[in-house]
Amino acid sequence: MLCCLPIPVLAQVGIAAKYVRDSGIGTDPAVVFSENFESPLTTFSALFTGGGLSGIATSIDHATASGGVQSVRLIPNSVNGTLYRQLPTNYDTLYMRYYVKYLGNVSHHAGAYMGGYSPPSSFPQGDAGLKGVRPNGDKLFISAFEQQGQQGTGQPNTHLSTYNNWVDMQGAAFSGLYFGRDMLVTENVPLNFGNWQCVEMRVKMNTTVAGHDGELQLWINGTSIQNFVPGSPVGAYDSAGNWVSGAGSGFPGLQWRDVLTYGINWIKLQNYSDVGTLFDVLFDDLVVATSRIGCINTGLPAPKNLRVLP
Repeated sequence: MLCCLPIPVLAQVGIAAKYVRDSGIGTDPAVVFSENFESPLTTFSALFTGGGLSGIATSIDHATASGGVQSVRLIPNSVNGTLYRQLPTNYDTLYMRYYVKYLGNVSHHAGAYMGGYSPPSSFPQGDAGLKGVRPNGDKLFISAFEQQGQQGTGQPNTHLSTYNNWVDMQGAAFSGLYFGRDMLVTENVPLNFGNWQCVEMRVKMNTTVAGHDGELQLWINGTSIQNFVPGSPVGAYDSAGNWVSGAGSGFPGLQWRDVLTYGINWIKLQNYSDVGTLFDVLFDDLVVATSRIGCINTGLPAPKNLRVLP
């Protein structure tokens, strides 16, 4: 008996579909910045500012899909491993794709960040405790995808979540300070340390001064984890200002900014930890673009069916 059974194959999406193993992806007109960390450390680190070479190294460990042979290793060293880059202009919508491998249950802030400073800054600034504005009137917003759990306690973290600071963030201040809000309380995305993951972020700025039409979307390995748009998902902010999906009403949207003179104008990869056990974090194949990027296209042909013969 002969039968043909279709094999489900994940469709390649985004800019990466056009570039096998990302070869040449940096030339795409939608790409704002890309770095595969294949050049010598002194070469690629010159494209970033922030942590200094003491917190940055290379590793021969890399994702299977990668077209290269090394990745960047960010080392906390009790202080900071940071790669920060100022973007050439302000963007109202931006996508970022990167590969990450957590080498342990990191205990503080380690992940990828998109944000905006007004005025723009060529170096990363201290943003902890701020609600969209500094005491001197400078504006800012931050959208991060990093680990959460027993944050800042030295205890192991268990999942990935957001760390967002913006002008209309909800919840009360803690000792007068506003720290980043967790938007993925219910989703409880596993940290999955010891494994490479393809992570994507999309940030869309609000389009009017008082508007709440800002958005945030997150993907892991090509699957959307959550898409925060006006009206969805259903849920509510808790007393701490974190979003809990489930019972409640539609998501109110995000007012990232209250002036329209700035937008997304920097990106950052970071491994900051000063408590507990210190673990390095590996990053690779970073792409920033004005449209969806997608995970790396390995170039393997998609099988159409499976023929089973007696």
